[in-house]
Amino acid sequence: MKFNRFIGASILVGAAAFAQADTLTFKGLDANKSQDVTIKYDGANLTVSAGLARLSLNGAPDHFGLCVDLDHWNTNGLSYEVNVKPIGQQGPNATRAAYLLNTFSSTVTSKAQGAALQLAVWDVIYDNGDGFAEGRFRTQSVPSDTLAAANTYLQQSVSQTSSAAVWYEARSHGPLGKSNQNFMAVPEPASMIALGAGLLALARRRRRA
Repeated sequence: MKFNRFIGASILVGAAAFAQADTLTFKGLDANKSQDVTIKYDGANLTVSAGLARLSLNGAPDHFGLCVDLDHWNTNGLSYEVNVKPIGQQGPNATRAAYLLNTFSSTVTSKAQGAALQLAVWDVIYDNGDGFAEGRFRTQSVPSDTLAAANTYLQQSVSQTSSAAVWYEARSHGPLGKSNQNFMAVPEPASMIALGAGLLALARRRRRA
């Protein structure tokens, strides 16, 4: 079985210390909006699948997300507990990545565009969007049309941010510490319910304090 690496690693949702546990199921990448590419991460060449991921939170209908975690892997059908956190809690790189997700994910119509959007998000998350030739995250073997689209996405995201996303943070990474990626996703009803429950719990704690 092939391992897939995605940004979406943590998906943007919930509130940190008080967040309830929710179950995220990774349904795999959309075959029409993803492709295999070779990247270099922390000096190691990796051939990974990049593109829009299909996710389900607590059994709700599928929604799209992007991987934000190159340190762990997922397999199709894998379910695991996550904290759903607001994207704004993850810092400026995360809100810039959320801009990319919110602005362009609905316009993706090809494998090249899906992979390009994922590449741009990874570069923003890991290297502040410094381009694909330097830093911790680099491209190694990527089709020319995909790389051109990724550079366009990066350029269009400069100085842009969005708070309209959630971060799915895995509560554990499996017995070997290698599985259960984090993802970023556009909020859907189940995510907003989970996020709202966490915020309500926080408000109650503050009132008791």
